[in-house]
Amino acid sequence: SSTISLSDTPPGGPSSLGNQSTCLLEVSLATAKKDPQETYRDYVRRKFRLMEDRNARLGECVNLSHRYTRLLLVKEHSNPMRAQQQLLDTGREHARTVGHQTSPIKIETLFEPDEERPEPPRTVVMQGAAGIGKSMLAHKVMLDWADGKLFQGRFDYLFYINCRELNQSAAERSMRDLISSCWPEPSAPLRELVRVPERLLFIIDGFDELKPSFHDPQGPWCLCWEEKRPPELLLSSLIRKKLLPELSLLITTRPTALEKLHRLLEHPRHVEILGFSEAERKEYFYKYFHDAEQAGHVFNYVRDNEPLFTMCFVPLVCWVVCTCLQQQLEGGGLLRQTSRTTTAVYMLYLLSLMQPKPGTPHFQPPPNQRGLCSLAADGLWNQKILFEEQDLRRHGLHGADVSAFLNMNIFQKDINCERYYSFIHLSFQEFFAAMYYLLDEGERGTGPEQDINRVLAEYAFSERSFLALTIRFLFGLLNEETRSHLEKSLCWKVSPHIKTQLLQWIQSKAQSAGSTLQQGSLEFFSCLYEIQEEEFIQQALSHFQVIVVSNITSKMEHMVSSFCLKNCRNAQVLHLYGATYSADGEDRARCSAGTHTLLVQLPERTVLLDAYSEHLAAALCTNPNLIELALYRNALGSRGVKLLCQGLRHPNCKLQNLRLKRCGVSGSACEDLSAALIANKNLTRLDLSGNGIGLPGMTLLCEGLRHPRCRLQMIHDQLEVRATEHSSAQPTRLQWLDSCGLTAKACKNLYFTLGINQTLTELYLTNNALGDIGVRLLCKRLSHPGCKLRVLCWDYRHAPPHLANFVFLVEMGFLHVGQAGLELLTSGDLSCVHRLFGMDLNKMTHSRLAALRVTKPYLDIGC
Repeated sequence: SSTISLSDTPPGGPSSLGNQSTCLLEVSLATAKKDPQETYRDYVRRKFRLMEDRNARLGECVNLSHRYTRLLLVKEHSNPMRAQQQLLDTGREHARTVGHQTSPIKIETLFEPDEERPEPPRTVVMQGAAGIGKSMLAHKVMLDWADGKLFQGRFDYLFYINCRELNQSAAERSMRDLISSCWPEPSAPLRELVRVPERLLFIIDGFDELKPSFHDPQGPWCLCWEEKRPPELLLSSLIRKKLLPELSLLITTRPTALEKLHRLLEHPRHVEILGFSEAERKEYFYKYFHDAEQAGHVFNYVRDNEPLFTMCFVPLVCWVVCTCLQQQLEGGGLLRQTSRTTTAVYMLYLLSLMQPKPGTPHFQPPPNQRGLCSLAADGLWNQKILFEEQDLRRHGLHGADVSAFLNMNIFQKDINCERYYSFIHLSFQEFFAAMYYLLDEGERGTGPEQDINRVLAEYAFSERSFLALTIRFLFGLLNEETRSHLEKSLCWKVSPHIKTQLLQWIQSKAQSAGSTLQQGSLEFFSCLYEIQEEEFIQQALSHFQVIVVSNITSKMEHMVSSFCLKNCRNAQVLHLYGATYSADGEDRARCSAGTHTLLVQLPERTVLLDAYSEHLAAALCTNPNLIELALYRNALGSRGVKLLCQGLRHPNCKLQNLRLKRCGVSGSACEDLSAALIANKNLTRLDLSGNGIGLPGMTLLCEGLRHPRCRLQMIHDQLEVRATEHSSAQPTRLQWLDSCGLTAKACKNLYFTLGINQTLTELYLTNNALGDIGVRLLCKRLSHPGCKLRVLCWDYRHAPPHLANFVFLVEMGFLHVGQAGLELLTSGDLSCVHRLFGMDLNKMTHSRLAALRVTKPYLDIGC
C-alpha cells in the first residue's frame, strides 16, 4: 500500500513557522465557509462548458452540451468477420451495421458491476480511432459530473489529465502537484480529497500520445503523495495502482497503444468507441445547424453521398462536413459552391489528423506517407483490408508511427491472439491508394498494381469494380485546390502526366462506343464531378454526341449528372432516367406502382435541388448542338420547371424535342411552359406524360398553343435513341398528355385551341378520363377546316363503344381485342381511323383485320 503524507507545512523553513500557521488557520476558516466540492464543480463547469472548434477565431466558442452527441460504446471485443464487415459496408448499410451491436453500453454504467464482474471495475479503458470523439467524451464526462448528471453516488471528485500537455514538461512533480494543477485555487484541500480515495476518478486522456519513455518505465515507483518523480514515473505509478490503489481510472487511447497499456493494468474493463450510428449522425447535424429545416436539407444531401455518409460515423468527419457545408450555405447556397467534393472532405479530414500538437511548431505529416499509400494500393489490388505486422514492415511502416491512420485489432486465434491493422474504413484505404497513383512514376514500383493504365483498364467505368471509389478519388485529387494541399502540406510530388493519361483513356472509350455514352455513364460522371474543373470536363465529354444516364437513384446522383451535362458542348441527345430519388421506403413503393401512375404532387423532401434545373438550363443555353432532352422521373417540381424554362427561353437554345415524363410538373408550372412555347422557335415536340397538370395546367398550355409564335408540331414521337441493348431503361413510346388527369372540361380548351393553332399535327391523350362529351367535342373539331391535326390518339379502353368510329387513331393498349372488339372495329364508318396499334391478335382476328385493310388501304393496323 502507498504511504500518503498530508503535511501542510510549506517549504519556507522553521523561521517562518509562526506566520505559516496563522496563514493555514485563515485558509482553514475560509475553507469551512465554502464547500470545496462546490468550488471545484464551479471551476470544472467554467473550464469544460465551452469548447473551441479547430478553426475557431478569437473569442469563438461553442457550448459543449449543445454540440455533443452520444457516441456508440460497446464492451465486447471484435472478431475478424465483424471487423471486416464494418470496414466493407458503406452508406446506410454501414450505419445499420454500426448501430446493431450486440452489447452497447452507456457511459453511466461504466463503473457498475455486471455478470462477469460482481465488483465494480476500478479501471476502464476506452479505445477508439483517431477523430472518433475520445477527448470530447472525456470532457463531457467532466461537465456532466459537475452539473450533477453523472456518477453522483459514485465519485466525489473527477480530475482530468491531458497526456499531450503532460508530454511537454520534463520537470519532476508529485501527486500533490498533479492534483494542485487541476484545482482552481493555489492550495488544494488534499486532506478532504483523499479522505475516501475510492470516491476519486482520474481521467487520463490520450495515453497513446505519451512519449515512448512513458510506456515501460522501470521505476522507482512513486509510493508517497509528496514524492517527486519524472512525469512518466508519476503517471505509471498512478496507472499501476502503486499510488492510491483504491482510486478509479478512465483511460482513453488509440488501439495501437493497447498492448503497452495492458502491461500496466490488472483486469480493466474494455470499451470500444464506434462513433455515430445513423440516428446520432442525424442528431449531430441538427445540433450543428440550429435551423431545423436547414439541418434536414444538409443531412439529406450528405446521406445521398454514400462515401461521405459512410465516413460520418467518425465525429471529426461530421465536423469537417458540417463546417464545409455551412460555409457553402453562407456563400450562396448548398451546392452552388461545389468545391467541397467527397475527395476534398477526405483531404481535409486527413489534414485534421496531422494538425500540429501543442508545443510542436510545425505541421507533422506521417513519417512514411508513401509507405501508407503503397500499403493501401497493394491491399486494394489484392483485396486485402486486414494487414499483419509483416505487411507494414514490407512497406517501411511501424504501427506506432501511423496510429492516426491505422487501427489495430487483436483477434483470438486458437489459444493465442493475433494483431492486425486496418485503415479506419475501406474508403479511407481507397483514398490513400488514389494518392499512391498520383505519385511520379519514379516513386512507384513496377508491379501490375502500380501501372495506372492497367488500373484504368481493370476499372472500365464499372461501379461494381473494386477500384471504383479509388478512381473517383484519383480524379478528385487532380483538382488544383486539393492537389495544392498534397504538394504544400505533404511535400508530395504529383505526376505531371496523369491528366493527359486520363483524357486519352476517355477518348479511346468514346471511340470504341461509337460516340455514345450509356453503359457506366453515371459512374463516369461521378469521377468528373470530383475534379470540379470545367475545362477538363468539357474535354472529356467532347467525344460524345449521345448521352444516356439510367437508374439515377438519389438527389446527389442527379446533381452529379446535371453538373457534368452543364459542361457538355457537343452532345445532341441527352436522356436522364431517374429511378426512385427518395430513401423513404414508402416513396419507393409509391413511385414504382406503374408507368401509368399519375404523379400529381411531389413530397417536398423528394423535390430535386434548384441547382439541378439550373445546370440543365445552362446546358440548353451553352450547347448549340443539343436538340433533344428527355427527363424521365426527375422530380423537378414547379420551381425546377421554372428554372428549366429560363433555359428554353434563351435565344441560344436550339432544343427541338423536350420530354418531361413523370417529373412532378404541376398545373401551375404550365404557365412557365406556355411562355417557353411562345418564346422558343425551335421546340416542335413536347411530352408531359404522367404529370398531374389537370384542368388548370391544360388551360395555361392552351394559351401558349394558341399564340401565333408557337411552333409546336408533334406532341408525340417514337423515342429513337442510339442506345445499346444493355440499357437498363430501354425507351418506349411516349404520349404527350398521357395520364395527366384530364377530364371532359379540359377538352373545351383543346377544342378552341385546335381551331386556332396552325402547327400542331399530333396529339396523344391516352389514359385520361375524357368521357363521351370530351371525345365528341374533340372529334367535332377534327372536321373544322382550321384544324391541322392529323393524329389524335386516345385509349380504346376508356371510350364508350359507340364512339369508336370518331377516333382518328386508336390505341388498343396491348389488350386481346376479342370478338366484340373485332366487330366494333370492322363495322361502322371507319373513314377517319388511320391507324390501329398495340393490339394482341390471334390468328382469326389477324386474318379479319387483314381483309379490312384490303377494303381500306389507308388504314395502318400496326401489326
